[in-house]
Formats: sequence, C-alpha cells, structure tokens
Amino acid sequence: MGLVGFAQDSSAFFGDSLKKRLAGAQTTADKVHFLMDLATTAPDSMQAEVYAREAVTDAELSRDRRLMATTYLRNGERYLNIQGLEGNLEKAQHCFELAEQGAKEDGLLRLLTESYAGLSRMWRIKGDNEKALSFSNLAMATAVNTDNDSAKVTAYATMGDVYRDMKNMPMAFEHYSEALSLAEESRDGRLLRRVYLGLSYFYGAMLEYGKAIDEMMQAYEVDRRLWDGSNMLMDLNRLGELFGNNKQHDLALQVYEHSLALADTLHYDLLKITSYFRIFNLYYFQTREYVKALHYLLGQRVLFDYLLHFGYGFYLMQIKAVAFTEEGRYDSAMYYFRLAEPLVSERGNIEVKAGFCQSFGDYYIKRRQYPEAIGYYRKAFDLVAAEKDLDNEQGFADSLQRLYEQVGDYRSALVYNRLASAEGDSLRAKTQETELMKLEVETENRRKERQARDEELNKERRHNIQYMGFTAGLVLLFITIVMLGRLPVSVGVIRTVVFLSFIFLFEFIILLLDRTIQAWTHEEPWKVLCIKIVLAAGLVPLHHWLEHRVIHYISHRRGRGSHASGAEGVVAAVTEGTQTMQGTHKI
Repeated sequence: MGLVGFAQDSSAFFGDSLKKRLAGAQTTADKVHFLMDLATTAPDSMQAEVYAREAVTDAELSRDRRLMATTYLRNGERYLNIQGLEGNLEKAQHCFELAEQGAKEDGLLRLLTESYAGLSRMWRIKGDNEKALSFSNLAMATAVNTDNDSAKVTAYATMGDVYRDMKNMPMAFEHYSEALSLAEESRDGRLLRRVYLGLSYFYGAMLEYGKAIDEMMQAYEVDRRLWDGSNMLMDLNRLGELFGNNKQHDLALQVYEHSLALADTLHYDLLKITSYFRIFNLYYFQTREYVKALHYLLGQRVLFDYLLHFGYGFYLMQIKAVAFTEEGRYDSAMYYFRLAEPLVSERGNIEVKAGFCQSFGDYYIKRRQYPEAIGYYRKAFDLVAAEKDLDNEQGFADSLQRLYEQVGDYRSALVYNRLASAEGDSLRAKTQETELMKLEVETENRRKERQARDEELNKERRHNIQYMGFTAGLVLLFITIVMLGRLPVSVGVIRTVVFLSFIFLFEFIILLLDRTIQAWTHEEPWKVLCIKIVLAAGLVPLHHWLEHRVIHYISHRRGRGSHASGAEGVVAAVTEGTQTMQGTHKI
C-alpha cells in the first residue's frame, strides 16, 4: 500500500537536534544538508515541503553544481519513499532530471550515474521496465568512464534491479555478481550493503525467502559494523517482512519488536513508525485480523498522527470501515467507506485504489448486495489489469465469476471464468518460468564455483612451480659458492655472490613463513608486525654472521699460488696454506 517507505534515509539526529545544528551551520552546504535531513524526517508533509524548498533554493543560489545535484537527488529519493500518494512519482522524476542536468553540465560522473539510477527506479515503480532499462544503460555507460567504485556498483546494481523486475533472473544475477565483486574489492561497507539489498530482493522475487533472509542478514551485519542506526532499523524491518512472507509470523513479530527496542536505544523515535507499520501490516495484510489491526493502530497515537499529517487520512477511514465490517457494524462501516472514497480517488495510487475497491466489494458481499459488490470488484479488476498484475487479476476474476453466479448472470460468469482460467494458465507458465530461472541461476552459480575452484588449483600449481624454481636456484647459487673457492676470482666477486645468495635464502625463508603468519594472526596488522620484528631480530644478525664466515672461509681457502711465479709463489702458497689451516681449525 506504499506505507513501507516511511523509513527514509536520515541523519543520526532528529527534530530539535537537527534544528540546533541547522542554526549553527557555517556553510551553505551544511545548511542544505540539515534542511534535507529535516525534510526527510519531518512528521508533517507540509512542513517537509517547506524544508525541501528552502534546501533547493539555497543550493540553487550557491551555484555549486555538486551541491545542487546532490540536493535534487535527495529530494527525488524523498518523493520515491512516499510513492503511495498521487503525483509524488512525477515530482521525483522532475528532481532526478534536474540532478541529471546539473551533473552533466559540470562533468560530475558519479552524481550523473546516480541521477540515471534514480530515474530507472522511478520508471520501475511506474511499471515501465523498458524505460527503466534505457536509464540503467545510461548509468552503466556513464560509470564505465569513471574510476569511481560507487558509480560502478550503483550502475551494475541498478541494472540488476531492472532485469529482476523484467523476470530475466540470469541477467539480474550476473549484474548483481559483478556489483558484488566490485564492492568486495573496494571494501566499502555501504557499497556491499547496496548489493546485499539487491540480492535479497532478487531471491525474494524468486520466492526463495531463506536466501533472501541470508542476504538481508549480511546487510544488517555491515550496518552493525558501521553502526548506522537508521539502516539497521530498516534492515530489521525488511527481515521481519521476509519472515512474514515465509509464513513465520511469530518470528516476524519478534524481529519487529527488536527493531522497536533498538529505535528506543538509539533514540530514533521517528523510525519507530516504520516498525509500527510493519506490525500493523502483519495483522492487516498477512494474518487478516482486521479488528486487531485497528486496535493496534489506534493504540499507537504517533502512528495515527503520522498518517494524518502525511496525507494518508483516507487510509485510516478505510481501516475503520474494514474492521467495522468484520464486526458486523455495517452502518458505521458504510459511513467510513463513503467518507474515504473521494479521497482515495483523488490521492491514492492504483494499488491503493484497487485495495479500497476490494474492501468495499467485500462489505457488499457481507450485506448480500451482490450487484454493488460486482461494481466495485470490476473497478478493482480493471485497475490491476491495467498494471498486468496476474495474481490479483486471477483473484478478482474468480470473485467476479462467483458474484455473477449469485445474481444468475451465467454469461458474465462464463466470461470471468475464462479470464480466471487464462490468468491461471499465465501464472502457471510464470511459475514454470521462475523454476527454470532458478535452475539457470543455480547452474550459473555452480559454473562460477567450478571456475573459482579451477582458478585456485591453477594458482596453487603455479605457486608450487615457482617454489620449486626458487629452491633449485638456491641450490645452484650455493654450488656456485663452493666452486668459487676453487676458481681464480677476486674477493669482490665472492662477496657479491655470497651476499646475494644469503639475501635470497633468508627472503625465501620469510616467504615460506608468511602464509603461516597470516593464518596465525588472522591478518591483524599489529600481530603481523610483532612476529616480523622477532623474525628480523633473529635472522638479520644470523645473516650477517653466516655471510662473514663463509666469505672469510672461501677467500682464505683458495690457492693463490698459481697467480705467483718462482720463490714468491712458493712463499705465498706456504703462507696462505698456513693461514688457511689456522682458519679452518678455528671454524
């Protein structure tokens, strides 16, 4: 019903705290930032618009293209988060187009990528996936021309979102995988969170709620490490929704309650509203306990007031009407249905309008006023048919068939029976297609795992060959050292070869120990440093001592008599022989 978007990206301070920081802002950029924070967290829609307009005005007057584009991007996201109201998608589109224009004029490629991504998301929400894909392609083309990891991850993840909505799951998975690789290389937690969210919705769309929950838990762990309170709360609420979709209603309720407790701890009072909405939706939409849902709503005054201030007053009337219908208080129910109807027609989006028509039709069914029920169910069917919502189309067609049978109009009943059958066939084909896509994705996963294993084996084999080469090289070097003791070469050559040989030896020892050190320390820098210091303290003196003794031994062992002539050669040979024997004895 569009209510799940009330948790909006905001700063860690709300209300009065933000106003105090706004009053103390020293720069235009700070002022605009705090104004947009207030706009996204204000409980009154009119006041939120005032803050947003002031932020846009200040950004425009600054003529700072980066600030202007960023402000329009944030304002566009704000409108997308309250998409349940008529006209907000058009406002979001206008903001993203202005951000695109400013970013393009100043060559701000990251912001330009985000502008295209925002437009892509807006068209996905409108149901026009072809236009969404065209803007995703623009985002991708822009990101390719920059070294910014954020832009590239945004582009790939946005492309994955579009292919997910187009039910092209293999292509969606491929783009999410590429985004995940880039995010992991960058080690940026916010980029990782963006990909985990996309993958969670991807698996949710394939009805694999277990995997969707796994991905959502990874996003939550990232936000816990960053200690990003607002994102942690939104992660928990998404987890609760997934548990609810998986028919684990008790677990969903526990997650929502944990989210409320965390909001209290962090003093994020406004974001508690999202948790309240989730619990309400659990009662209203998933368990269909309408009276319980109404009592819960009325018991949370802050939630009640928020609906009124943000323009969802008609929704309160509809909830009361449905609850009174369930209790059999039909006059009261009719009063609230009539009160809400013109407001729903004026302000609600297609989903809201279809839900209202269904609720009003159910009211007439309970009153056994079938012609009136048929009228509202036909309106609901036409609305969802325009959106090509197969699930709801089949449901409304089945209901219309039974209603026409109740009034004896079997011709119309047959028409809707055929429509229901056609939609059922489409749904079965869609289910088979989804199963096929699951197999394709699993095959792609196995292929990538196999490639990763093969690459790891090839790397291990390559490393082993290199280690063997190093070992052979060391053996040859030390054989050369032994040979130098018998060859007529200068002491400088001996020193150079011995020095290089021992450098090679001790660096090779450190290389062999390095992997073990990393495993012992879990790559903790201070632990690695301490072990390396201890190794150096032992190996460096040993290196110098061994090098000195070997050079001394070889240079005194060589016979230099061949280089002298006559008595001088003999004397030199005898003298050197004596010294060598003394040196050998000492060694």
